[in-house]
Order: sequence, then structure tokens, then C-alpha cells
Amino acid sequence: MVISFHFGAAGHPVSWILYGVYGTAYGVALAAARTWHARMLEERQTKTPPGGQFAIAVNGDSVVRSDLLFDADYFRHHQEPDDCSWLCQFQGYPLAIPEQAKQVVTEELRRRLIDVGFLIPRAEWETRYPEQADLSRQFRALMQRDRSSSSNDRDNLT
Repeated sequence: MVISFHFGAAGHPVSWILYGVYGTAYGVALAAARTWHARMLEERQTKTPPGGQFAIAVNGDSVVRSDLLFDADYFRHHQEPDDCSWLCQFQGYPLAIPEQAKQVVTEELRRRLIDVGFLIPRAEWETRYPEQADLSRQFRALMQRDRSSSSNDRDNLT
């Protein structure tokens, strides 16, 4: 069965939120994405372009069609590593989405963002953006320490 989705980028486009599920009506999903994108362009109050819109139709484990509305030229100056685990956000959506569809959608969006040069291999990202890479390492270390101390606190309570 074909399922059509519409996602919008949240803030900096490394996290895309599910806006709508349109069943087999891919044209409606694409029209919604185009409308959101046009409205964001009209209402933009900063020089940063809108993060983007993504419409995709999947059938089982295959992509039927996908369209990415995204200012790749601008965001190529603000690249991210291609191993972002939080790329597609499905939580909070009131309908159950099959896990297989979630995986197919996430991988297609990742592929499209790699194709336009926004997502790049982590090693290349760390070379190009050493300050951001250092901040990312520090953040991961803090999160790991926090998880370890929380785990130790729970162990000490038992």
C-alpha cells in the first residue's frame, strides 16, 4: 500500500518533523509541501532561507516518488554529518506509522540531502568544521557522563 508523507525541517534542517500523512494522495502531500515552502519564503524575516519541505510516497520498502524543496546552495555553507540519527521525527504524530515506512523515509531523505551536498561524511565534516566537531565531542562526553552517573545513582538506590 502506498503511503504519502509531508515533512518540514525544524530549525536548522537536521531534524525534519512529520506534518501530514496523505495515504495514496501524493499530489496532495506535494501541494502541501509547496504551499508551506512558498508561505515560508513570503514570510521570511531573516536572510536565512526556510529549512525545507519534503514530500515522499513509499510502497513497502520502495520509494515511489519524492520531492525535496530545499535551498541547497545556502545550506551547503552549513553542512552537517550524514550520520544524524534524529533526521525524521515521527513521535507526537497521532497515527501509528509502520517501522519499515519510517526507515525508508529516513533513508530517502538522508540520500537526497547527501545528493545536494548538505549532509557529508563525518570525517569530512570534522575536517571542515573542527570547532563544531569539538563541541559535538564535548556534548557527547557530557551526555555519556550524565548517563553513567544516572545509572550509578540507580544502582546505588537498590
